[in-house]
Amino acid sequence: MVREIRLTGHFDPEALQAFVKARARLLAVEITEMSVSQFCFEARIVGEEALLGMFEMSCLLGPAGCIVTGAEDIA
Repeated sequence: MVREIRLTGHFDPEALQAFVKARARLLAVEITEMSVSQFCFEARIVGEEALLGMFEMSCLLGPAGCIVTGAEDIA
């Protein structure tokens, strides 16, 4: 399954990118595209549906210092 997600909020881009990559490895989720800024995170992810849901939930919780204020599927 393929999903594209967008999170908005206030992020430390380097910390969020490292966190997301680590969670993707743990959950066997492939990130095929990713964009991270101080205010927006977008990614195209591939994997089993249940694991994609777990990945999204972990991203919503994120690393310390990253606050998510909005989330949506964009595809």
